[in-house]
Amino acid sequence: MRAVLLLLLSAGIVLALITVPPMFGDFNIARWGANGPGFVVAVGIDDEPRNITLFTEEGYDLWKKDKPGVAVYNGMLRRGDVLIIETPPGRYVLAVYPLPLFFGKTQTYASSYSGWAPVGVMSLPKEPQSFGAAAGYFEIRSFRARNAGEVKDGASIQLNAIAVLELADGGRQYYFVQNVLDLYTDAEKYRLVAAIFNDTLSRSFTGLVKGNGKIRWHVAALSYYGYATREERYSLPLAGFLLINVTAAGGAARIDFGYNVGGGVVWYDSVAMKPYAPVERAYILAGHAVTPIRTIASLELVLCGLDADSPRAELEDVDVRLALLVQNGSAWRPAPRIFNFGFNTAEAVSLNVEAQLVNGTVHIAKGAFKPQLLAEEPPEPDIPPPNASTAPRPQADSWLLLAAAAVAAGGIWALRRSR
Repeated sequence: MRAVLLLLLSAGIVLALITVPPMFGDFNIARWGANGPGFVVAVGIDDEPRNITLFTEEGYDLWKKDKPGVAVYNGMLRRGDVLIIETPPGRYVLAVYPLPLFFGKTQTYASSYSGWAPVGVMSLPKEPQSFGAAAGYFEIRSFRARNAGEVKDGASIQLNAIAVLELADGGRQYYFVQNVLDLYTDAEKYRLVAAIFNDTLSRSFTGLVKGNGKIRWHVAALSYYGYATREERYSLPLAGFLLINVTAAGGAARIDFGYNVGGGVVWYDSVAMKPYAPVERAYILAGHAVTPIRTIASLELVLCGLDADSPRAELEDVDVRLALLVQNGSAWRPAPRIFNFGFNTAEAVSLNVEAQLVNGTVHIAKGAFKPQLLAEEPPEPDIPPPNASTAPRPQADSWLLLAAAAVAAGGIWALRRSR
C-alpha cells in the first residue's frame, strides 16, 4: 500500500547507500544529528509529487555542489503518503524537491527523532476531517518516570489538537490546543493543564480570550493562554478521559477542557475566543494539512515529558493503555488512521517502550519501539464512553490579549511548543 512507506535502516545492518545525481533547481532541506537510533517522518501534503532524499551529511555536501551525492533513501512522496525511515546514529540531511514554480514553497512536513519521542496515538487522515470534540482515554496500571536533574519526576499524557475558527469575512484562524494530565510519579500527584497557542499569522496577530487562566510569554509563539489546576493525589490503577470540545456561538468560539478520573466529567476550563471578525464555525481539524506556522494538523494522545523544564521523561516502568475518540454530533467513534507516535509537542519519553494496538487500545509497555501505522480504521475499543455533558461558561470577567508569532518556522521543520 502506497500510503505508508516504512524503511528500516538498523544499526546492525550495512546500509545500502544510493548515489543520487545532481538536481538543478530549488529545494528545501532539514539537517539533524542522531546520537542514537531514531527515525525521520515525512508527510506528503502537496498536490504534486515531491522527491524525497535522505542524504548522509557528506553526501549532501557534494550534491549541493551539483555533484552526485551519497544517500540512504531516495523516492517519491505523494499527497497522503507518510514516509517513516528508521535510522542508526549519524548526521543526515533531508532534501525535498523540486519546489513549485513562482511561489517556490512546499507544504511537505518532516520531523526527526533520536532516542526520544511522544508515544501513543496520533490520528492523521489522508484528507483533512473536522470534528466537534475529541476524547483521549487512558488506563494506567503501572507507571514510573524519571527526569534527570529536575526537582519533580514524572511524565504527562497530552491530548493535542488543532482548532480552526472560520470567520464571517472569509478568514480563518488556527490554534494549537493542549489538554494535559501531568503525573508526578515520585509524589503520586496529578494536575490538569490547558494551553492555547495562536498558530495563525495572516490578520491574527492579536485575539481576545477569556477563561480561568492567563496569558503567558513564550519564546517561539510570543504568548499563549495557560491554566493549571491544583495538584491532587492519585493511586494506581488510574483510568479516565481527557476531553476537548470546540464550538461557535454568538460570534465567538469556545474551547472547553474536561477530564474524568473515575466520576463524571469535570470541565475545569472553558475559554471564549473573540477574533477581529465574528466566528461562524469552529472545529477540530485533523489530516494532511499544516497551519500557517507549519504545525501539522494531527490529533494526538501521547505520553510525554512534563513541561519545558522537564521535557524528557525516562520511563522506568510503564503499563498504559490509550485510545483516541472523536465526535460529530452525539456519537463517539475511534479516530481514523492512527500512528503510534506524535508530532506537535516538545516533550517526549524514552524509546525503550513498545506501542501496539490491542483490542482497540494502544498498549504501551517496556520493549523496543517501532514507529508505524497502527490502523487505517481502528476497531471500537472496549472502554466506557466519555460523559460529554455541556461545559460551563468561563468564570473570568475580563478579556485577555493573545498574540501570535510574527515569524514562521524555517525550512520544512515544524515548530514544536512546550508549555
